[in-house]
Parts: sequence; structure tokens; C-alpha cells
Amino acid sequence: MYIPFFIICIFVIFLTVCCFSPFLFKHKKKEQVNHPAHYQKNGKECIEVMEEKYGPMAVYNFCICNAFKYEWRAGQKDGNSTEQDLAKAKWYREYAIKLFNKYPDIFNVPNGS
Repeated sequence: MYIPFFIICIFVIFLTVCCFSPFLFKHKKKEQVNHPAHYQKNGKECIEVMEEKYGPMAVYNFCICNAFKYEWRAGQKDGNSTEQDLAKAKWYREYAIKLFNKYPDIFNVPNGS
């Protein structure tokens, strides 16, 4: 039985791709802690729009509460590792500190004079 050479080549390529595609095309894990895409719209991150809409003090309190939430439930939610939850808690604490330093007058911090 005669099988054209190009059909054999196509079959070999097909098998190669099927067998080795997990190694060839590794999927990048989506960012879930620092600026995940699902929190961005129209070039702005959700937390930045919250700051504009509700003010820095409200966002500061939101960050403190979110940090507590992620520490409290660390590793308990399906699909979230303890490390990921603690990284999120750290991100929110750092954002709260950023707000604290950016708006010292709101937090009644003397400016050093």
C-alpha cells in the first residue's frame, strides 16, 4: 500500500505536537496578586478609581480590612494557596502604607516642622 510522503509528514508533525505540546507551549500563570488584569479597566486600576470616588481614608480602611481578610482565610479558599493569600494581604498593607505616606494631613501626621 502506497502512502504519499506528505501525508506521513503531516501525521508525524501531528503526533509531535500532540505529544510534546505541554512542554512546548507552557501556559503562563495569570498574575493574581500585583495588579491582576481583572481589576483594570480603561487604563486604570480599580483601587485607583476607588480612591478618586470615595477618598483615600475609605480606601485605607478597605485595604486594612482586606489585609485582615486574606490573613484570616489564608489557604482556606479553593484555588488560593496560603502563600497567595498572604501575598495579597501584604499587597493591601503596603497600599495602605502608601496612602498613609501620600496623605499625612488626612491621618493627622505632623509634617516635621
